[in-house]
Amino acid sequence: MTDTNNYWLNLTVEKIVNDNPEGKIVVSSGISPSANYHIGHYREILTAEAIAWGLSRAGREVEHIHVVDDMDPLRKRYDFLPEEYEQFVGWPICLVPAPEGEGTYADYYFRQFIEHFDAMGIAPDRVVKSYSDLYCSGDMAQQIELVLDDLDKIRDIFARYGRNVPKSWAPIQFIDSDNQLKDADPATWDKEQKTIEGVDYTLGRVKLNWRLDWPARWALLGVDVEPFSAQEHGAAGGSYDTGIAFAKEVFNIKPPLPGARYGMVHLGDDTKKMSSSKGNIITPLQALRIMPPDILRYFIVRSRPEKALHFDPGGKLVNLIDEYKQVKAVASQGEGHDFSDAYEFADLGSEITDVPFSHLVNVYQAALADIDLTKEILERTGYQVDREVLERESIFIENWLETYAPESVKFSLQDNLPELNLSDDQLAFLSALADKLDAREELDAELVHATIYELKDVHGLSPAESFRAIYLVLLGQDSGPKAGWFLTTIDKDWLVSRLKLEA
Repeated sequence: MTDTNNYWLNLTVEKIVNDNPEGKIVVSSGISPSANYHIGHYREILTAEAIAWGLSRAGREVEHIHVVDDMDPLRKRYDFLPEEYEQFVGWPICLVPAPEGEGTYADYYFRQFIEHFDAMGIAPDRVVKSYSDLYCSGDMAQQIELVLDDLDKIRDIFARYGRNVPKSWAPIQFIDSDNQLKDADPATWDKEQKTIEGVDYTLGRVKLNWRLDWPARWALLGVDVEPFSAQEHGAAGGSYDTGIAFAKEVFNIKPPLPGARYGMVHLGDDTKKMSSSKGNIITPLQALRIMPPDILRYFIVRSRPEKALHFDPGGKLVNLIDEYKQVKAVASQGEGHDFSDAYEFADLGSEITDVPFSHLVNVYQAALADIDLTKEILERTGYQVDREVLERESIFIENWLETYAPESVKFSLQDNLPELNLSDDQLAFLSALADKLDAREELDAELVHATIYELKDVHGLSPAESFRAIYLVLLGQDSGPKAGWFLTTIDKDWLVSRLKLEA
């Protein structure tokens, strides 16, 4: 490993290694394919991937198992589903038909998730589907029996955490003839026949409730570490706390370390977590159209896991990309940085320029999306870029401008002189600026900036009035990029003619 620092992953790996001094370490993650996957789901699986990566880097044998929780019920007909899906509410999603094509609802959405695994550099060592691999295989039968054999202890544990359950209740459900998940009566258990409610629990139509299913899975898969949502499972008395007790007292195993209790991912400033059912999401496909996967990986792992993340695909995306480029530049030179380890995990080898994204966006628009002209302008402003790399990055710029970029950053030179509402002083200022620029062989950004400020005073204009005149005549809008730099990117003859209102 690199030198120890306070980066969360280094501290986590150190703790896990100390807790598991020998043998292979099994890291688990799990997500229910209940609707469209969004980048919030990637916090779970990428946190597990990062832990597995860190353990491997520490010289340990590690296995990452990803569990598809496909026995969860369809809780309601979501707005994106046809009306006929009302009949499937309450069914396990592994039995609900896919919204499109062949197969099941669970498989349909999980396929969407794994479509981006390669692009995101996600490669769990094993994918386990709860329905087919754990329950239908009969592997969970022994765990079900351990639960039914120890119901009094399970009720005591629930009571210990403030939840009293009746003696007739058991944390077991069965799938009835209508494919509805129903609570099972423990009095109907026939251990010899391996049935409950007359249903064979070795064939996948009986399942443990989540509070027992989770620790039963830990026992069955030999899980040593599993990150989980702090809000959903990590609250005091929540499913992780009870899971620890059930692991020790019912399944007779050492409970896994959390690895990380991660916070939710929010869309922009939304106070609610991303949710497919509410529609406040960014899908992997949408995210990967506006930035390379390395940056999305970096976004997920750079901060301490318990911190809530706010993904803003609009104006704040510029800051994220620029920060990543800065860390990459430092790390590539072998220098230390607080986020060097985050970068090392995130780096998939995607090539991007070292040009700040905000500058790149401005130059690309000023060059009218012409790659060769963009390259030429960048080189005039001090950046050396590879054309092929620039061309690939321009796809992200184009997609961002079309989808999420704030209107305030968009601009384009107007082919025809826009309709103007300018004072005589502003018109005189523009004409004088044209003369000054025409007299110069080459235009320098600082010189142009100084000239603008000199002439605004001569013509009695405020900075706002002078810059507004420039932007109106060139862009047809009240604001735009930094004028000193921007004017140097435009063909001088055309610029002079336009400022004189001749072009």
